[in-house]
Amino acid sequence: MSAEKSVEDNLKNSCNGIDILSHLPVMADEVVEFFAGSLNEGLLVDGTSGAGGHLEVLSRAFPRMSFLAVDRDPTAVMNLRSRFSDNPGVIVRHGSYTEIPVILEELNLGKASAVLFDLGLSSIQLDDPSRGFSYRYEGPLDMRYDDSTGSTAAELLNRISEKEIADIIYNYGEEGRSRRIAKAIVSSRPVYTTLELAEIINGSIRRNSPKILSRVFQALRIAVNGELDELDRMIEYLDSWTEVGARIAFITFHSIEDRRIKLLFRDSPPYRQHSPRWVVPGEDELRNNSRARSARLRMGIRI
Repeated sequence: MSAEKSVEDNLKNSCNGIDILSHLPVMADEVVEFFAGSLNEGLLVDGTSGAGGHLEVLSRAFPRMSFLAVDRDPTAVMNLRSRFSDNPGVIVRHGSYTEIPVILEELNLGKASAVLFDLGLSSIQLDDPSRGFSYRYEGPLDMRYDDSTGSTAAELLNRISEKEIADIIYNYGEEGRSRRIAKAIVSSRPVYTTLELAEIINGSIRRNSPKILSRVFQALRIAVNGELDELDRMIEYLDSWTEVGARIAFITFHSIEDRRIKLLFRDSPPYRQHSPRWVVPGEDELRNNSRARSARLRMGIRI
């Protein structure tokens, strides 16, 4: 399949009843085009495989390559194993992308010649009320990628101080009303569900604001899962498990992540940025996938 092959043509299938076309991978054509500049054989690591949309496209675009798919979400891993069960070139493992060096060593796979990190929340996770990621659905305030470990968002909010809550909202959500919102949360504790939290936030600002709700929920998700600490640890050791010339692509969805990737490719000695600017979804993709609107693709090469 050529790099110009459309994402939709690559995804006319389903997994365990999930309609894959409702969970389109963001900027998959652009990622394929970037990797096609040097790939033929070798190992491609998808460090945040999620629903497997990017992996589906890439495994068809580069059939001679081997693939390692990693994800923190046990449910995602189960679905990935089912979806790619008939593809011997795809290995699926449960774990954080910080564990990739250990996984590669255990499997004796060597170093990666291409790497993809889609740092966004998958639509499957977002649309499952039981996961608690969205303010749009009633559900337990959980937000953990791996529900077998760590504290839920409810446990966090009901335990920590008002100042700590405000700091999370400001630092991870970049929301200027953080103190007002934190005070309202503490005054209303205990908080157990997504809609309870959404009502508290809206009440504190005296209006219904999806943007503010999104920022607060984003901030809590980042805190619950330690996302920025995980990202920093992964970046620190990225050069140890990628070969010289490896192509590395990051898809980010908020400026806090994006700044880290920008600095990685611009200022870190082992890397060269592929383009001086990020790539954003085209108009056609945005018409078909509104959730891609905040996505940025940054690409670099290990030197």
